[in-house]
Amino acid sequence: MKSIFRTLAQAALAFSLALLVSACGGSGGSAAPSGTVSLDVTDAPSLDYTHVYITVTRVGFHTDANADGTSTGWQTITLAAPVTVDLAQLANGAMYADTNGGAALFSNFTLPVGTYRQIRIYLASTEDALTTSAGALGLTYNNEVQLTGDTAHYALRIPTPDGGIRLIPESPVVVTDGGNVKLALDFNLNNDVVEVAPNGATEFILKPRLGYFDMNAVGAITGSVSFGNLSTSRIVVKAEQVKDPSDPANASGTNYRIVRRWTGVDKTTGAFTLYPLPVFGNATTATYDILVRGRGVQTAIVKGITVHKGATPATGVNLGTITLNAGNEYTAQLTTAMHPSGAWMSFYQTVTGDAVPFEVRYRHLNPYTGLLWRSIELSSDPIQVYTYDAASGSIGAATASPANGAFTAVADAADFYGRGTAMALAGTAGQAVGMVNAAANAPAVAAPATANSITTIFDMTRMGQGMGFGMGRGMAGILKPTKGQLFVTHGGMIIDSLGTLTGDTTVGAAMNAGGGAGHPVVMANLPGGSAGQSLPGAFYGVYGLGWGSGVIAAGSTHGIDLRNGSATATVVMR
Repeated sequence: MKSIFRTLAQAALAFSLALLVSACGGSGGSAAPSGTVSLDVTDAPSLDYTHVYITVTRVGFHTDANADGTSTGWQTITLAAPVTVDLAQLANGAMYADTNGGAALFSNFTLPVGTYRQIRIYLASTEDALTTSAGALGLTYNNEVQLTGDTAHYALRIPTPDGGIRLIPESPVVVTDGGNVKLALDFNLNNDVVEVAPNGATEFILKPRLGYFDMNAVGAITGSVSFGNLSTSRIVVKAEQVKDPSDPANASGTNYRIVRRWTGVDKTTGAFTLYPLPVFGNATTATYDILVRGRGVQTAIVKGITVHKGATPATGVNLGTITLNAGNEYTAQLTTAMHPSGAWMSFYQTVTGDAVPFEVRYRHLNPYTGLLWRSIELSSDPIQVYTYDAASGSIGAATASPANGAFTAVADAADFYGRGTAMALAGTAGQAVGMVNAAANAPAVAAPATANSITTIFDMTRMGQGMGFGMGRGMAGILKPTKGQLFVTHGGMIIDSLGTLTGDTTVGAAMNAGGGAGHPVVMANLPGGSAGQSLPGAFYGVYGLGWGSGVIAAGSTHGIDLRNGSATATVVMR
């Protein structure tokens, strides 16, 4: 298999470490007190994809969690040349550095002393001409997906790439004078890469919920799974912790478990590695519960595992073998579209003697349609519960907790939205269950207190100049798209969309008519402030995608300020 790291750009990175620090309101290379930072990337395993390529260009740090990508004060580190990374190869604790001679993606760059509360990673646009690194790998797009047994190259769309993908660390990044910080950003491609078909042909879109690890404060859990059909049962292993209801980030004020890290199992041996697992603050240990689930498999839970800071996969807790039982399942899908279409749904179960729900499944909405991007499979059988005994280093015998297909489904969305009310859900083996979007039983996120709109004007005068695959590539007089979708983003995450696949004709019609002020498109009901009541951080991006007439057109802009009211944005389509 072709190595994903043998590119001219990566060679330059490995041998020269040529990082360019641009002082976007920062001190850059001044003699002010500073420390060094390394930032790497990792990923949970891919169950669906052979390769998921992204092309990374730069990373930025800011002391203000509410800063927009256009704000001053960013400390930005730009790679000497874009680097194309195959996220599908970075699983079971692997980092980019493990495939790159030990050098992190961004190695030992200098940051001024400070407390940084926001990180943004920037990717090349999928609709731009191929970078050197992507071209050297024989790719069609700068960001793309390849499926097992399929030679096709599928576009991976990155909405508003010029605005970056935002991450707010749970614990800020503290850079001290002479200190050395080691960080890792965690993509979750198996959840956050969503299959779509806007023009009747398969492609993918990224809805990134990045994770973050301080590599100086992590531990590890390993083990193995015993099951008769490891190769096709799609078994995953999740490390979960209780979300403290007093945590300001827990807006719902209720207890539930969140997934800190998840992985797959070796399809031959059943072995798994959960690393890195965060140990927050000044603590030296952290407690985790492990949940194992799969297709046609009864869910299993191992409770009460103590993880020690500084442990590696070689020195961390080894759970031994977890034996799974064959099981049955049913499927669930929304009956009508949900807004905002950037939302996702989590599916929880509880076990006997523990009222705090475990997250068993998770799925994004298709941002084009507002439905789950694929019906979700849910176990209709009891949960097998183990308790870890640290003294013996074993998990003992399992007890059955009679869940029997009972779940609670909760809708959630990024940033200003609140978690929805838990919806009871149940099914029997082989059943297809519809989640009814009605007033008495509505899976929906909590609406923001105030809402504004973005009026988008499409500038179509540069149509045909797009250099990406399927675009005009400099052709004059190219036809205008007949269909289209408009996405609104916040920090790189899709908030909502409007267009052809939701039955709206205004986006495609505006593009086909040549755009301009005479054909505006309004996206309403976006969280924002009002005169006298500002909403900090309410900056948005807009990404337009058009198709039809044998062409693909795309454009984006960011930095749209809704902190104090509605706004108008212009998107140049190419």
